[in-house]
Amino acid sequence: MAVALLFSTLASSSAHASVSQRKIYEATKTKAYNKIRSAANKGNSENFTIKYDISDSFPKDLRKLYVGQIEYSSKLFATFFPNEEVMNLYLYTEKEEKKIKADAILGRYFDDLGRWFADWKQGKGLEHNLGLAAWYMQSEKGWQGHAGLVVHSKATVQSLRKYAVQVMPHEYFHVVQDYHLNVGREFGWPSSDLYDKYSPPTFREGSANTISFALASKSRSAYLDLYRSFIGEKLYQREVKIFSELKSEAGVVKALTLMENRNNREDVHEASYAVGQLLYEWVIANYGFDSYRKIVENQIKVDSFNANIKKSLGISTQELYKKAAPHIVAAFKLGY
Repeated sequence: MAVALLFSTLASSSAHASVSQRKIYEATKTKAYNKIRSAANKGNSENFTIKYDISDSFPKDLRKLYVGQIEYSSKLFATFFPNEEVMNLYLYTEKEEKKIKADAILGRYFDDLGRWFADWKQGKGLEHNLGLAAWYMQSEKGWQGHAGLVVHSKATVQSLRKYAVQVMPHEYFHVVQDYHLNVGREFGWPSSDLYDKYSPPTFREGSANTISFALASKSRSAYLDLYRSFIGEKLYQREVKIFSELKSEAGVVKALTLMENRNNREDVHEASYAVGQLLYEWVIANYGFDSYRKIVENQIKVDSFNANIKKSLGISTQELYKKAAPHIVAAFKLGY
């Protein structure tokens, strides 16, 4: 009888701890979501001139979705720019393949798209939308923003995977990051090591996801559901070893340190999206959106990303990793 009581007590304690952990975890996510949406709702895009380049073959329902996301995201993104800016937004399909390849700007990374166009011709991978442009760069038109995506001409909101809903604001936010990293520089960096010194993958890709997940979700429940789909997928992504190394706070700190440079291991880049977005979700929840804004704006004002975190948050990157680790452990334990 005593043994049965002991097991009953342990089970009750475990369940209580799980409920408590879930409440803390969701409270952090809710804080971050509300702070990002509040900053967007308070912003305006008056200093942006948005130039759309939309394919005639672009699906109508997706056009409505993405243009709406662009208009809403611009309210927030414009607050990162002190002057008037031109933003070029592209919504293309596979029918613009030759146009993309020949374009002086869009054609720079055509090789990244080529295999997808080949799959689409065979009727494969139609559930994906792909980033087409994601830069603030100098061209014959001067310094301007360029962002966009490409989908199959027969795609619909329902046919795309759930994660696809946030790709447009994700690519668009890279323009914001680039402005505070690239202004005054020639397009491109001499090495990925130098780039990662200022903007590691967890910040570049991860925090772009933090922002885009919130901007693409019109409610808290939609936000949590989008995370549930995305993180749930990562639990089964066995080829990315980092995901299986996040079971403890020490494991998270070690993983985040590893992810400071994409060349440290082949799975760093892929893992940086999910792990980085949880890291900066925690930052925004606990330090506020304006503190996150400082990290973006301080990128090129200091000599390393660690110096940036110290200047922006008042702590070292290692301290940040330790503080945020419980949130990341919880995400992979709870599955969202």
